[in-house]
Amino acid sequence: MHSGPEYLIHFRYSSLLNTTYVTMMYGLGLPVLFPIAALAYFIFYVVERYQVAYTYKMPPMLDDSLTLNAISWLRLAPILFLINGFWMLGNK
Repeated sequence: MHSGPEYLIHFRYSSLLNTTYVTMMYGLGLPVLFPIAALAYFIFYVVERYQVAYTYKMPPMLDDSLTLNAISWLRLAPILFLINGFWMLGNK
């Protein structure tokens, strides 16, 4: 009853993937996105560490399939950065 809400990790992965892909998509045209993304990752890390330690229930034991899926999606972000960056720099 007083143990707090469930820890839904898939929402955390989606916000991290969103921040990464937006930064990689538009980062070469708007370089200020890189420090903003670094600040967002730092804030996310601090808040999540605090909430997992003091607010949420103990997370259920999960296998590594969700993490491996997120990492496989993150591997495509540099390719997107290169393709969109080439287009931004080459377009007159």
